[in-house]
Amino acid sequence: MPVPERLARLATEIEALTKRWHPEIAVLETPFLGLNARSLVVLAQARGALIAVLVNQGLAIAEYSPAEVKNAVSGNGRADKEQVKHMVRLHLSLEKESISLDASDALALAICYVQRYRMDELVSRQS
Repeated sequence: MPVPERLARLATEIEALTKRWHPEIAVLETPFLGLNARSLVVLAQARGALIAVLVNQGLAIAEYSPAEVKNAVSGNGRADKEQVKHMVRLHLSLEKESISLDASDALALAICYVQRYRMDELVSRQS
């Protein structure tokens, strides 16, 4: 499928999901700049489509770098995907559950947000 059609499908599917589940916030990972130029361009286009839909649906957006997410979950900003997956399973008591690396990445973002949100709330109360 050509890129414009894939972007349109992405936007349509994300809009359908937000209408179905009514989230209040979306948590995104900032792009990893080690990608090749073509991959980075396609990723930027997809992020643009995604962010436009999320903002149009009224969602707040939080973004964290891959190192921030890895550090929040594992205590090591350079943890590999398997380490992140293992720690996500521990955080969520999913010891016997099998999750994919993509699912563990998404859950790691959520865990990072929850930890940062708590810290941000504490800091704002001190002000």
